[in-house]
Amino acid sequence: DLNRLTEKMAKTNSSISSGKIYRRPSDAPVALTHALSLRASIKDSDQFQDNIVYAKGWVRATESAISQIQDRLLRAKGLAVQGANDSQDAHSRRAIAAEIKAIREEVVALGNTKLGDRYVLGGTRTRGYPPGQAPFVLNQDGIVTYNGNREALSVDVASGVTQRINLDGHEALVQSDLFNALDLLYDSLTANSQPDIEVALADVDRSINYLSGKVAVLGATENSLDNMADMAATLSLTNTERLSDTEDTDMIKAVSDLRTQETSYQAALSAAAKVMSMSLVDFI
Repeated sequence: DLNRLTEKMAKTNSSISSGKIYRRPSDAPVALTHALSLRASIKDSDQFQDNIVYAKGWVRATESAISQIQDRLLRAKGLAVQGANDSQDAHSRRAIAAEIKAIREEVVALGNTKLGDRYVLGGTRTRGYPPGQAPFVLNQDGIVTYNGNREALSVDVASGVTQRINLDGHEALVQSDLFNALDLLYDSLTANSQPDIEVALADVDRSINYLSGKVAVLGATENSLDNMADMAATLSLTNTERLSDTEDTDMIKAVSDLRTQETSYQAALSAAAKVMSMSLVDFI
């Protein structure tokens, strides 16, 4: 009985000092199995939250690049309206054309926006370009070439759920036809052709509307990521609380048990001392 009480007190003391209900798997095999499952779930939730943080950074970088390109097109539209005015002559239109050329170069530079060392508009080909190359290249003849791919870049944001986080350069810019619109506007201004300037103006306006739709898609993606982040954080908190309930020591109960065990141990010691002190002489 003394040995058994000693083992109980040792176990209770260990539970109080470690804060856990078990020291080895055999102490609470069911609780340990449940705790391991909860730990794995918490680890997954933490990884999903890390993925979402990265994804939101990527989406924001893409949205910023597209919005800045849209701003350049709005400037080009204003210049086109100015160039289409009857008061403009060939000389003034050539001056406007020079600014359109600069805008085109700025758009190409924004098409090569990076997040860290990775191009955000290159599809899944975010790096690995030869020296002097990038997703978008403005050739000497004025033609812009897209060297990225059209593949989706996705991340895991929940168990069994993936989220696309990118816009490839072809979908974002090439399909908007903005480069052709800027080229036509430049050529029309250089040629002092008012009708062609008006056609180019309509093309630029369509490109602006196209990019507005893509910015809206990116905004919806960011909202979705925010929702998934909240879900992952809530799940992680819930599982952490469940893990605490599963394996953490109930200190109030443990201290009470220890006091009860100590009382029993002292009583047993006292009884043992009395028994040990008796001899045959006590019965004669």
